[in-house]
Amino acid sequence: MNDAVAFANDKGIFAQLHVPAVDFEAPNDALVLIKIDEESIGNTAAGLTAFPFPRSVYGRLLSNLHKAGAKVAAFDIDFPEPSADPSQDAAFAAGMRQMPTVLPYTISTTSQGILGRESLDPRLSPLAVRQGFTTVDNPGGILLGQPLEIAAGTQRLQSFAAATAEAFTGQTVSRIDTQHARFGNRTIPLDDRGVLLLLPFTEQARQDITIRRGAETTTIPFAQTVSFADAYRMSVSDLKTLAGGKAVVIGSTAQALGDFVLTPFGRIPGVYANLRLIDQLLSGKLVTIVPRALNIALILLLPFLLAFLVTQFNATRGILLCLIAVVLYGVFAIVFYATKLVWVDMLHVAMAMLLATLFIAIYRTIAEGTERRMIRNLFGAHVSPAVVDDLLRSDDPRHALALEGKRVKATIFYSDIRGFTAISEHLAPDEIYTQLNEYFEEMCAIIFKYGGYVDKFIGDCVMSVFSAPNQQPDDARRAVRAAVEQQTRIKEIGDRWASRGQPVFTVGMGLNTGEVIMGNLGSSNRLNYTVIGDSVNTASRLYNVALGGQIIISESTYDEVKDTVEAVELEPVSVKGKSLPLRIFNVTRMRDGAVDR
Repeated sequence: MNDAVAFANDKGIFAQLHVPAVDFEAPNDALVLIKIDEESIGNTAAGLTAFPFPRSVYGRLLSNLHKAGAKVAAFDIDFPEPSADPSQDAAFAAGMRQMPTVLPYTISTTSQGILGRESLDPRLSPLAVRQGFTTVDNPGGILLGQPLEIAAGTQRLQSFAAATAEAFTGQTVSRIDTQHARFGNRTIPLDDRGVLLLLPFTEQARQDITIRRGAETTTIPFAQTVSFADAYRMSVSDLKTLAGGKAVVIGSTAQALGDFVLTPFGRIPGVYANLRLIDQLLSGKLVTIVPRALNIALILLLPFLLAFLVTQFNATRGILLCLIAVVLYGVFAIVFYATKLVWVDMLHVAMAMLLATLFIAIYRTIAEGTERRMIRNLFGAHVSPAVVDDLLRSDDPRHALALEGKRVKATIFYSDIRGFTAISEHLAPDEIYTQLNEYFEEMCAIIFKYGGYVDKFIGDCVMSVFSAPNQQPDDARRAVRAAVEQQTRIKEIGDRWASRGQPVFTVGMGLNTGEVIMGNLGSSNRLNYTVIGDSVNTASRLYNVALGGQIIISESTYDEVKDTVEAVELEPVSVKGKSLPLRIFNVTRMRDGAVDR
């Protein structure tokens, strides 16, 4: 998130969108850094020697800072023991008596895990107005922030940043609990380990503090910096302009001195990290982490809500919705952090959202795979493969089929072998089945060719529907065309059977067009996708009227196909369930060139 905020700041995105983002690098007029850089070490022109400098150098600098009106001087340089020359310590002590000074120390850990502070020069320690630790052990070696206080037995060890802020303002820094501290009358947010989190450095700031081998010229935008060599030889009046009324921090940035820490923002001089923490305490730019319970709630609630929404869309839209939701949440978290400095868990929540979507996608793949197998098993042997494939391309095959039942207009086509019972009496069972299967194979292929659906086999009768499961405007025409082609094919099959000495039969056909109920019918243990209704009953009556070789169609079907067929109207017939006789027609040929029967 820090990288995203830094990128948006550097590219001016927040400014272009008029988002009131916190300026992480706004200059803090209360802070000055005097840095011991490559230019300062061994600078004889400024009266400096190789590092470490004689302590009298620091004493003179403190004296000049006092005369310039600096409010406090804080050294991010260790002074663990007295120097070999007591006069040097005396000169340093003299400067400390004039200038309120904060001195650092390091923290040590015993083999038993007990914390303690390293020694500080006993001649200088009593003269420091405050003392604070500068470094602590960091998880993974990365500095994320710093505790304001650490309990070490009966001692309360204070951080260098807190000690400097106290010395500059005269206000007390004290920890309330692991998540809060107090600085004067302000509450300081901490993470759940009692750590004051480090504000990010922007990309430009990171470039400014990049280590350049041999000639380092690092700077930081939120505090004025000056080389130790320059500050050491400044006149009091110039130094007053630089440091008057301010907190002056002295520390090393030279690569050769090796005082660097690893942060999420890169490898930076340790004094920069401490200066950043001091800046945060003085300016009030503090990072607040939302309660852990809220983060947990977001990790649970948002993925659950997203998973529910994803189930309402097809796979492609669901994945797109997930990506949009993750991006929107990321933008919200980034903007909330950039404007309010409130840290909401972004990574774990976003990962949970992605995982929830992935789980739903896998589940739907498995569930829909089962549904698709069901559709294939249900229709694979009854309709053309093209129709099955068309159904299976649907994101929700069950919805596409409307298995619960729907009212549609369809053409019902019955075909029945005439005199088959008498024929079968003279054939062995295996001969009957072989001949029937050959016949059914040919007839079903024609039905499939014209987009029909084989509803069922009733002995030697075939019931088919045009069209299922999806209605087409020319269903009746295709049904009649299929019937004409079947009759032609039956003659061809008959010739082949006759040549083999097998019995030959004829087929009567009946077709009716009308409204039916189409859907799954049956029990919870066995379902059949079929059609029911008066139009089905009428079609079943018509095929009983048809003689062998005839295609009898009802008036409703004739009205649909009269422009494409030649048909002879027969005497009306009375059928069971109808009060008036039905007009019927015998189709003789298609007008587009189909062979005359």
